[in-house]
Amino acid sequence: MTGHRLLTKDEFLGTYSDPMRNITETAERILDIWPYVDQLDRDELQIEQINDVIYVYRGDNGRYEHIVIGTSRYNALLVIVIDCENRLIFGHFLLDLNEEYGVSGGHLRQV
Repeated sequence: MTGHRLLTKDEFLGTYSDPMRNITETAERILDIWPYVDQLDRDELQIEQINDVIYVYRGDNGRYEHIVIGTSRYNALLVIVIDCENRLIFGHFLLDLNEEYGVSGGHLRQV
């Protein structure tokens, strides 16, 4: 870990390789993300609380994993991006489903 890196939307999207597979049930821990997560500036992210891991996705090429963590903000997910080849945290991204996909209200459960 070389510091905290808030990824731009383009950087975050660049870590996708379709299809992104849900490996939540079978994922093996590559590294401990929690020291990184614990040091994030919640004020900068505009979230009060960071919850537990909800999902783990791995891209088809196996290069990146997306560790999806719930937050106290409705429909906002913290995604920690792991570079699997180099065994390091590439960065983080706050995925606001309301903003990205135009969802709100009762369309998705609160995470």
